[in-house]
Amino acid sequence: MRKIKDRASRNMYRTPSIMKIYCLVITHLLFSSIAYTQTFEHFLKRVGVTPDSLKMNLVDSFMSINKTSPYLEQDTLAHFLFRGSFQNLGFTGDVNNWNQPGDQFTSVEGTNFWYYCLVCEPDARIDYKIVLNDSDSILDPLNPNIIWGGFGPNSELRMPRYLLPPEIEYYADIPHGAILDTNFYGIYLKNSRIIKLYLPPDYHQSEERYDLVLFHDGLDYLALANAQNVLDYLIWQQRISPVIGLFVPAVDRTEEYAGDLKTAYCELVVGEILPWVDNQFRTKNNPESRVTIGCSAGGNISLWLGLHYSEIFGNIAAQSSYVEESISVGFKNTSNSDLKIYMDVGVYDIPILQPLIDDFILILRERNFSYRYRSYPEGHSWGSWRAHIDDVLEMFFPDPAFPTQSSR
Repeated sequence: MRKIKDRASRNMYRTPSIMKIYCLVITHLLFSSIAYTQTFEHFLKRVGVTPDSLKMNLVDSFMSINKTSPYLEQDTLAHFLFRGSFQNLGFTGDVNNWNQPGDQFTSVEGTNFWYYCLVCEPDARIDYKIVLNDSDSILDPLNPNIIWGGFGPNSELRMPRYLLPPEIEYYADIPHGAILDTNFYGIYLKNSRIIKLYLPPDYHQSEERYDLVLFHDGLDYLALANAQNVLDYLIWQQRISPVIGLFVPAVDRTEEYAGDLKTAYCELVVGEILPWVDNQFRTKNNPESRVTIGCSAGGNISLWLGLHYSEIFGNIAAQSSYVEESISVGFKNTSNSDLKIYMDVGVYDIPILQPLIDDFILILRERNFSYRYRSYPEGHSWGSWRAHIDDVLEMFFPDPAFPTQSSR
């Protein structure tokens, strides 16, 4: 009788369904110690020594706990996770200048699990996509964070110490400015463009005159940089004085901002648009009360305006800016050093920009311009530019109730 019972006990472990459950339980117990006490590297090592028949169970357990990507650890490590049957996967984004087909993911043998590891600053923020089989670029399906740019949406890496700027959000319970728009025909360029204006809260209840901020790529600053939300929030928080925002888009962007139409574009702004704004709205018209701001090539035209029309614009902001040689030479030789200048750039910005900006900052320092220069662990992205509009405006138009920050 005892022999029959022992034989039945042994047969229980030979039953496929029971054996599968037993393996799953053992795998879960093994994984639990990894998930909560070990690093991603230890997880990979454990998968490497696990029999092929159990590897997928281990991966399933890991992914059941870590449902989103990237998997972050030690403040500086980002592990991008992906599952699927592909010949190869690539990682492309700000950190590698969007190269194609991107830096290669590693495939874990015996599974459909892929990973790519990145080391960057604890407060970094980058845009990226995943490249399938050297061709199709897609959003990371495991990452809920998406950032919109000039070429559509990208997935967004936010490292643990990155702080999402509160001013870019919409708050229903704070005062809001008004957006007006008009179809403006310019004689100098003989074309039309939609320009928009932001009037601060209480504009119509006061008789005050206001500082003016001119945004190049204006419609993108509204749509992609949430500039209206930023203005509403900063004014409500009394971090800046109330301002009027002027949002002017380009029609032929490359030529108007960095080509043969720069002079005509500036004449459009200075000779046509600004007089119309000054006539229609209560603006201050001294150079100390005007800011021109742009990003990338828009930064270039912002610097150009300051160089050639310093009697109109006394405050210049250029984000991730291209700086053409004539601008550097002009600032080096100008007799006017009264301009105030803000510049920023990303650690993961377009590589050709950094040496241009470095040379320009050296000129500003040697000529004793008043300037502020910042570098952030981000890329050439609207996600970066929108997060630092507050730095620009607080430098030029701080609310009198708050102390002015140093310019360097």
